[in-house]
Amino acid sequence: MRLKLMVWVIVMIGSLTLGLQKVAARTNSVDFPPSLPWLNVSQPLTMQQLRGKVVLLDFWTYGCVNCIHVIPDLHKLEQKYGDKLAVISVHSPKFDNEKQLSTLSSIVRRYGIQHPVVNDVDFVLWRHYAVRAWPTFVLIAPDGKYVGQTSGEGRYQLLDEAVAQLLAEYKGELNTEPLPLKPLDPLSTPLAAPGAVAVDARYIAISDTLHHQLVLLDHQGKLVKRIGSGIAELKDGHASSAAFHSPQGMVLTEDALYLADTGNHAIRKIDLKTFDVSTLAGTGELGGRSAGSEDPRSMALRSPWDLALDGRTLYIAMAGSHQIWTLDLVRNQLEAYAGTGQEALLDGRRDDAAFNQPSGLALAAGKLWVADAEASAVRQIDLKSSKVSTLVGQGLFEFGLKDGAFRRALLQHNKDVAVLDSNTLVVADTYNHRLRLLHLDKKQVSSISLNPPLNEPGSVAVWQGVIYIADTNNHRVLSYQPQTGEQKVLSIAVP
Repeated sequence: MRLKLMVWVIVMIGSLTLGLQKVAARTNSVDFPPSLPWLNVSQPLTMQQLRGKVVLLDFWTYGCVNCIHVIPDLHKLEQKYGDKLAVISVHSPKFDNEKQLSTLSSIVRRYGIQHPVVNDVDFVLWRHYAVRAWPTFVLIAPDGKYVGQTSGEGRYQLLDEAVAQLLAEYKGELNTEPLPLKPLDPLSTPLAAPGAVAVDARYIAISDTLHHQLVLLDHQGKLVKRIGSGIAELKDGHASSAAFHSPQGMVLTEDALYLADTGNHAIRKIDLKTFDVSTLAGTGELGGRSAGSEDPRSMALRSPWDLALDGRTLYIAMAGSHQIWTLDLVRNQLEAYAGTGQEALLDGRRDDAAFNQPSGLALAAGKLWVADAEASAVRQIDLKSSKVSTLVGQGLFEFGLKDGAFRRALLQHNKDVAVLDSNTLVVADTYNHRLRLLHLDKKQVSSISLNPPLNEPGSVAVWQGVIYIADTNNHRVLSYQPQTGEQKVLSIAVP
């Protein structure tokens, strides 16, 4: 059996990414530094306390869509192996904002993470295990010895087989005592982490993301309809029985609402006359990066995050594949439109360009603007010339809060963009907790700070000069009049 485990270590090494250090034999693991803060446990954990369990360390950063994609795999492993396996998420934050325990708590709650989470702000554990990418999985045997590591998505089968082999090897020596878990309290707010807002002449539409529902208000603030059962699943049907999973961006038309149903990896349509819900694209499963002319409902997508509509063409910010896709609503054809699938800040023709977790879209005057979140950038696609250019943003690891000329200005994981007027874009600068204005004529960036401050605003929409903001971590939606500075929180009943 120990020979099999050595073979597994070699297999793991073969799947490593970004030049991770190779390990040919088991070595001692390292204990958790006592100063690190924990979530979901009543007391900090130690490696001694974990003796007798297989330990799986998940190195992640919470804004990374690939890290989000592996959460269901971790849950499956926990369900399968119970207390014989200890899954611990080691949060190693990329962005400055992600270092805050309060914002990390919001994310842990948002993604339903129930296992222990430790915030490795100074990358102590990261450096010890020579981690180089998010997500990375480190496996430790019940005797406390390091076994191996692997990076990226799609590692469930490899991890499952390795855990099973370790449990078989240490049979009779296992510790099945439960960990001292203490999950975060659930939210009891009318909205729970609203991820997106859309507005037209009739409705203010809100993605009530953590409640897995949509909320429709009229412009007087009256509730028109709450759509969705609240159960996180993919189900079509009438408003009360249909189901979504972590819904995000929307587009309103005269007779329909189109939705990026992110957690279901699907595009949905809500008939605004009957409030019936149907699926236009996606299977409910996480897919790859290719697209074709087959039935869009048989194609697995990758975390569609926002939408923009131009006539019959629905543009899709496919965050999980770092691309922009299109769905032809007449021909029922889904295809990749821009981006190679590489995660990079590359301009040029749309087929050669590259994006970084695009999360927001805005469309006007033959231009499609993209909130390219992981590069803290705003991109522009000229729909006539098919050219992609970068307005603001310098790369995956260049971020901050700086106004001024486009070429020097800095954003931090901005998740949405909207058209304020013919010369101005408004950006939800998510990790800087504020709005930013991009003045297209002057090529300058300026800031809007609200009081009380925003907390990771995930979406912006504009109607008749008024900016509507999904203030995600404050669990509210508000309107802001830039001419007068007046702001108003929308009042919504508890579901």
